[in-house]
Amino acid sequence: MLTYFMLLPGLYFVFTDVDRLHVQTEPAVAVLPVQTAGRNLVHLPDIEFRLGVSTYCARSGRPESLSITVADTQRTLRTEELQAAKTVDVAMRVPANQIAPLALREFCIDTASAGESVLITTALALQASLRCSRGDDQSIVFAAEALDIRVVCIGPTAAATEPVDD
Repeated sequence: MLTYFMLLPGLYFVFTDVDRLHVQTEPAVAVLPVQTAGRNLVHLPDIEFRLGVSTYCARSGRPESLSITVADTQRTLRTEELQAAKTVDVAMRVPANQIAPLALREFCIDTASAGESVLITTALALQASLRCSRGDDQSIVFAAEALDIRVVCIGPTAAATEPVDD
């Protein structure tokens, strides 16, 4: 049994069995071809985030739905997808037009930069909500997670051999 403590000035509360939602992420990778010199703002391509989402509905509850939002991209998983396991692997592809340009000064501007990479922390934010039901009673628990992006510079020959997704 997992116990949570909440401390407030002069008071404390003990929560022993509560609905829980935990999102685990790894940095997504964005491949960037060599840019022209003098550009400080870089437009990234579509980026795919891979998420591990753990859900738990307390007091014999049943997960009804899980909604995940990144930028303007939303994904909803229903009961059938959530019942299979306590942890669900989710892939979310965020289109390039939903990602603001990044300020990457002097990054990936010549062929000598090929192979370099930079980690952009908290590039985007993820919001998730889990709806649990217990008969007529329903509850919702929320989670938020910062998403990191690793930008990798590739040279012109590597860019020509990169597979194109349709």
